[in-house]
Amino acid sequence: MSSRPVSDLREEARMASARGDLGRARQSLVSALGQTIAREEEYAGAVRDLRELLVAVGDLRGALTLDWYTGSEKGQRDLVTSGRVPVIDRARTYLAWADRAEDASRKQALYAKAADEYESAGLVAQAAIARERGGDLYRARALWSRLSQVLGASGGDFYAAGLARFNLARTSTRTGEPAAAREAVVAAVHLLEEAADRYETIGQRERAFDCYQVLIAIGRESGEFEHVLEGYVNVIRILREDHLRYYALQSYEEALSAAEKQKEVSAAATLAREMSAYARKEGLPAVANFGTLAQARLWQEVAAASTARGAPPSIAENALLAAVIALGEAGQYGKVGQVYEKLAALDLEEARRKHYTNARKRYVEAADLRIESQPLPAHLRHEVGFPEVWHVDLVEWEQRGSASQAAGDVVLDPSAWSEVTRRRAMLARLTALAIEAEEEASPGRTAQSQLYSTLAEQLALVELYTILSPLEALFRRPEREVRIAVVRALSRFLYKRTFITLRDALVDAEGGVVQEAAKALEELRFPHAFDPLARIYRESQSPVVRASAVKALARIDTLEAAEMLLGVIEHDGREERQAAIEALKRARGMKFVDVAKSALPGLSSAAQSAVREVLRSRGIT
Repeated sequence: MSSRPVSDLREEARMASARGDLGRARQSLVSALGQTIAREEEYAGAVRDLRELLVAVGDLRGALTLDWYTGSEKGQRDLVTSGRVPVIDRARTYLAWADRAEDASRKQALYAKAADEYESAGLVAQAAIARERGGDLYRARALWSRLSQVLGASGGDFYAAGLARFNLARTSTRTGEPAAAREAVVAAVHLLEEAADRYETIGQRERAFDCYQVLIAIGRESGEFEHVLEGYVNVIRILREDHLRYYALQSYEEALSAAEKQKEVSAAATLAREMSAYARKEGLPAVANFGTLAQARLWQEVAAASTARGAPPSIAENALLAAVIALGEAGQYGKVGQVYEKLAALDLEEARRKHYTNARKRYVEAADLRIESQPLPAHLRHEVGFPEVWHVDLVEWEQRGSASQAAGDVVLDPSAWSEVTRRRAMLARLTALAIEAEEEASPGRTAQSQLYSTLAEQLALVELYTILSPLEALFRRPEREVRIAVVRALSRFLYKRTFITLRDALVDAEGGVVQEAAKALEELRFPHAFDPLARIYRESQSPVVRASAVKALARIDTLEAAEMLLGVIEHDGREERQAAIEALKRARGMKFVDVAKSALPGLSSAAQSAVREVLRSRGIT
């Protein structure tokens, strides 16, 4: 894009228009919109100029996109009611109006219009979502039922099919059809478990994570705690493996609360024990103590409940002994004595009761240690919950990698995204619309490859997770230069999902694509990237790719990455070893330093020399 001021480019466009050169005028104004950090006043002027030009040349979809950005409902209404923009754009516009409407009756009517348009376009999931938002649950249920049947018959996408079944269960519950809801829940759980297993098998744990999140929602919706527990156990496992400790601890607390609400006290106590051990391992003693004390309280509740229902005394005994261990770990010796008193009161054989009575006497004068105990502090919490993937991911599935739709969603949501992000998405949508227009004008032919490459470059600047789907679709194109542009773009998307496409790029038939993918790999250095990076390192036969993976791993300051890099230095080939040494010299994290120091005496002489070289270069003796 040009670096010239927006005012100069607008003037150039006016002059070009005056002499009838509308193509040149359009080019100048698009260049002006490329100045995405310009002041809104002058930027909005360029948007208005281009909007008028696009209407004049008959590009109504582009003009509508610009109205989406400015929020001009009058301009949007003129275009939508003209009947000259496609159904999908009308539907999306009505949906945006409905989301912003304050009058309840108008909101409901707009959601209904959006649903009608989506349904006429064959977009069943988006039609059903619009029906739900408008409160038309019976018609929403019918649409989810239809989509469930279609996806069930195809047998291909277990995840999408599971989401559709869950939405069917949700709406069936709300329309008073419990039997249908129950049937849909059973089917949804089966499909999501199958999808999660497949995702984990092929190394896409972030997609499995979404499956488990939906299982939690299913359990809450249906009141069946086993689904909630299965979901949380696996969510926590993945978060721990990805080194997202604060997310993991927050999930532990949520699972603990859910178990208590469902009166699943034994499960809650077990979760509290695991949470305490994990928090202590992660260096958070106050949170660990909170978990330990919660565990002790819950085990005592288990004992009381078992006694109340007339269960064998040994069950209460085991629960109280678990409470003793927990309280002892926390130094709460006075409370230990109180629990021994409860043990002595159980209906047990005389010798054991006498043992517990004597134990109680040893703690008569014992006092509780003063300890810091608190849940995860507020400043470490992530208050924004996980998205409703049962809607979001079905919309993505239905859009099938459409860049114009994904970018349009960003443009239409000023409450969620900054002006700069929306401007970048607007430019990407204009390019995507130009591509669609060329493809529609000449069926069977594709647009110029440069347009696809430009689109990839523009999408790269948006940097949102929702943009990954269009980039994945672009990567499937046959043009080498387009795939290279996509790989370059992916280096800006710090998500585990990015590795799905990058892994394909690393084995591409074109060497240039592989080379760019290796470069992109080095930029994806974030804590939960360890697993895909380690997998690529282990599986790749290319020394260049393995070296790139090592360089990225050296910038990840986790214990697992440090131990792996030490293993590379000790055992692997010369190129990988040298790449690790040079990368570690420039790294800033201290985990490798700590691991290397403790492991140094047991290393081979060559590895010792290499480690000392790394430490000396960082000023460490």
